[in-house]
Amino acid sequence: MMKRSLLLAGALAALTLAAPVQADAPLVHLVLKFVKDKPTHGPAAVLDPASCPACVIGHDPGFERDNARETLVELRVPVLRSLELAFDSQPGVRRVLLETTDLPFHREGNRLMVTLAPLRSNLIDTGEFSTHIVEPGMVLRFEHADPARLAGDYAGKPLPRIQREAANVLEFAEREAIREIGLGEHVAREGLGVIEIMGFDTNEPHGHKDSPPHMHMHLRWPFNIGTQIGHYYISPQGLLQHNQAGATGFHLPAHDYTPGEPFTTIDNRGRPAYTQTITPEGWLKLATDLPGGTCLIRPVAQGFASGASVSCDGHAPQTVQVSDDLEHGVIKVTTGTVIETFRYDRDDGLLLSPTEAPRMPDGTIVPTSRTEFPLVHAAATPSLTASSD
Repeated sequence: MMKRSLLLAGALAALTLAAPVQADAPLVHLVLKFVKDKPTHGPAAVLDPASCPACVIGHDPGFERDNARETLVELRVPVLRSLELAFDSQPGVRRVLLETTDLPFHREGNRLMVTLAPLRSNLIDTGEFSTHIVEPGMVLRFEHADPARLAGDYAGKPLPRIQREAANVLEFAEREAIREIGLGEHVAREGLGVIEIMGFDTNEPHGHKDSPPHMHMHLRWPFNIGTQIGHYYISPQGLLQHNQAGATGFHLPAHDYTPGEPFTTIDNRGRPAYTQTITPEGWLKLATDLPGGTCLIRPVAQGFASGASVSCDGHAPQTVQVSDDLEHGVIKVTTGTVIETFRYDRDDGLLLSPTEAPRMPDGTIVPTSRTEFPLVHAAATPSLTASSD
């Protein structure tokens, strides 16, 4: 009997050893930004692993970063858990950001305690420094070139100021052309996705090198099923050189479009949406089949950093000038006689200017349609048509 019990115990022990080890909890990938209250070098915060044994600290240079403005910390943390992370940190941190959201934190001596809400998806774009301006059928992403944040291919090099200023102007010139043609409203009305206007990042957020300097205007199809993405490369003089374009999600080779060679963007139904062509002079032509027709975008002087003239069919030419005041967080855009001001958060680029018109009072009656029809026996009534004076 004793021998049988020992054999049974041994079998159970063998089964226990052979049983698979329970998998670790699923993790989400995130980047935290610790904003410094004054320019300093050296990390503003370092995670204390004891505060989160299940967390994994990342050291990918595309995500982890330290510069005079901020420290970016890359982490993988358990999904849907309420966490309070402890960081070794000296005084000097004024904000902790996840994407563009401020996280609550407090200090306990030389430790910074940061509270995380339960997270279910990756949040890795915290390193971005850009401002998004959303309009019907399009979004303009305006990247801010801060010399203190240069990273990736731009690290340790002079800021490509002419090319960045040219991209600034080209972004808003494309926006003006889209407005005058009516292309944004068309895209929104037909449910074709969204036109994305972009320049180039100089701080390598989430490992996005984004070089050499270029700009974009592409149509992202609904549900992100694919996008033709053109890269309009900008010369040191601030003119367009060539367009390298491919299609995401289809594993197709990119094609290089030289000046004079048109590049047609198709919609999600395979129909031409618009065509862009770099002219021999380094300018940009935008053509559609819409009533607004065709626009030519050319520089005011030698290159686009000087400004742009936008000439669209049926519209008077408009001059576009753009400035970006990093110190005060202000973008100024002058289009003809119209001066626009966009204020943004100097730590993450979040647009601070109001974007919604005041809401109408609840009792306001808004007509939804208009119908006109004749009344068979209607006749002019003197009391309604004559003056009462």
